Amino acid sequence: MAFFDEARITVISGKGGNGCSSFRREKYIPKGGPDGGDGGKGGDVVAIHDRNLNSLINLKGKRVFSAKSGKAGSGKNMKGESGEDLLIRLPNGTLIYADKTGELIGEITDTNEKIVLAKGGKGGLGNARFKSSTNQSPRKFTEGEEADERDIMLELRLIADVGLLGLPNAGKSTLINNITNSKSKIGSYAFTTLEPELGVMENNEKKITIADLPGIISGASEGQGLGIKFLKHAYRTRFLLHLVDGTEDIEKALSSFDTIERELDEFHLDFSNQKRWLCITKVDLIPNHKLSDILKAFQTKFPELPIYPISSLDGQGLDNLKGELFKQI
Repeated sequence: MAFFDEARITVISGKGGNGCSSFRREKYIPKGGPDGGDGGKGGDVVAIHDRNLNSLINLKGKRVFSAKSGKAGSGKNMKGESGEDLLIRLPNGTLIYADKTGELIGEITDTNEKIVLAKGGKGGLGNARFKSSTNQSPRKFTEGEEADERDIMLELRLIADVGLLGLPNAGKSTLINNITNSKSKIGSYAFTTLEPELGVMENNEKKITIADLPGIISGASEGQGLGIKFLKHAYRTRFLLHLVDGTEDIEKALSSFDTIERELDEFHLDFSNQKRWLCITKVDLIPNHKLSDILKAFQTKFPELPIYPISSLDGQGLDNLKGELFKQI
């Protein structure tokens, strides 16, 4: 199923029902007085959190979302029925913006599960409301408030525990398929992963969500390659695993690491507070002496960076990596 992380929609609340002008008419009661009821409130358009969603796919092909209008009041002081609210179900991590101004309206999260996007109009007042000692037979009533219409921009930023960094073909998809329940596409060509994939890694005590994010290239922070489609999702992960293909020569491996770090630095979001580990991948294809040289080169250049040599194909180092991730998160 395709992954959708942006949508533009128009939301329209329900109009308030009109108040009623009516007078009580019963046999033997010639002056029954005003009995016009109030109109019903228009329905709200409400964004709500749906834990079963991880993309905006449910909004595909839909542009306008309208709530029901309130019903008009009637005689015998009967209030009109309120319009039904319209619920728009959104995944965790959905940012909601006013499309014209770019103002952030709110974010759907586990702790902020409901946001009113367009408030329904109030119902009008019936003429019974206007009866007074000086006006026993008012004919005045008010109309319901008009509907509220807004253009909305929705942007999903995945919220995962771990995000996988790496240039195309660094081994991210193979890794997530081996340590989680994900089934990412795998191939020997660039940009195998064209959209984020989520997987869950679990033991007897906890679950960790891992995001396999689209590979980036130099210039991603300026929109090259898959550009910000990757970077905006990486920002929401709490922990980053940076994968480097160990079959490359040492200088190229170091350069590939620098490329992604540079793109993170140049993006408009601050990644400095996220922990990062390095995984040297495909070690089953590397002679021991070459692996030793690569590890030494990275340890010399980045002495504070934890490094894990792994092979997703034959499982080398995966148990150790998984164990350390469970300790950290």
